[in-house]
Amino acid sequence: MHLLAAALIGAYAFANGSVVALVPQNGGLRYVDYSSGALRQLTTAPGRVLDGGPGVSVPKPVTVRLRVDNGGLWRDGKRAKRLPIVSENVSYRSGSVRIAARLLHPAGRGPFPAVVVVPGSVPAHRTTYDLWAYFYASRGFTVLTYDKRGVGDSAGRYVRDATTANLGNQAADALAGVAYLRSRHDVKRIGLTGGSQAGWTIALAASRSSAVSFAAIQSGAVMPVGHQLAYSELTHGGSVAPPQDRIDAALANAPDTGFDPRPALASLHIPVLWQLGSLDKRMYTPEAVADIDAITGHDFTVRVYDGGAHSLRLTEHGTSGEETTSPGFVAGVFGDLAAWLRSRVTAR
Repeated sequence: MHLLAAALIGAYAFANGSVVALVPQNGGLRYVDYSSGALRQLTTAPGRVLDGGPGVSVPKPVTVRLRVDNGGLWRDGKRAKRLPIVSENVSYRSGSVRIAARLLHPAGRGPFPAVVVVPGSVPAHRTTYDLWAYFYASRGFTVLTYDKRGVGDSAGRYVRDATTANLGNQAADALAGVAYLRSRHDVKRIGLTGGSQAGWTIALAASRSSAVSFAAIQSGAVMPVGHQLAYSELTHGGSVAPPQDRIDAALANAPDTGFDPRPALASLHIPVLWQLGSLDKRMYTPEAVADIDAITGHDFTVRVYDGGAHSLRLTEHGTSGEETTSPGFVAGVFGDLAAWLRSRVTAR
């Protein structure tokens, strides 16, 4: 990554309270506006200028132009000041495995509410989910992200599959992060957050530890692994949008094999938020909603966003190809998350 780009990573607040962030992606920077949901891959222009196009990975014509200065950036004639978020590399052990991690936390003594960002199936590094990490940090949370097992500076072996054994290892790593946060004097109320495969991991981890106080899940699977794999196979991993009759037939014949998160979720006594895209082609949202609704007597909140793909970006059909040309996140994703955190976490 270019030295200038690396130096600009962080969250920036405008005078009206709206926050944007510059986060690493593909060796460069992405811009995210937490108010509008706009998401853009940026290109550099002369004069410390960063340009973004009409879609996430569509550079032209320029629709977003940022000019950076010392300690801030300018957009549409208004300046955003860089937030004083502290970054600290740390490490801890999950059983015999050393996990390399990073803390983002607000300036000051705290104690701050905290969240562990749980990886999905990808070989995630500690910066992979910076888009979400800086959102939480900008709202006064300490945020722990980590290199997945066998990735970056973490020991162990990376495994992508959602086997029960692997999900157990991932849950143990998430809870090792919780234990590390509990050892610090500047942290209070620890939660878990993450998306996709992390939905299973979070359910399992939270059911195993009373130290987890809340969970916020984006596009996380609620059905058994066998059902999820049948849906993903039908959509070719999210690349096609099959007709409803084929979806119904595939799921009707799908076995309830592999890990089933529903018993773990039913055992929880914490608030949980699910944010789901109505057009998700990698996780079947209608079945997830039905499964959550069937677990009664819990503080579970579900938000389904029209036009949302698996990434919660706005699309026409929810396919993975559309996610790269999308203008960004569906309306309300970050506002709803912020409101839920205020009511369920920081207000307590």
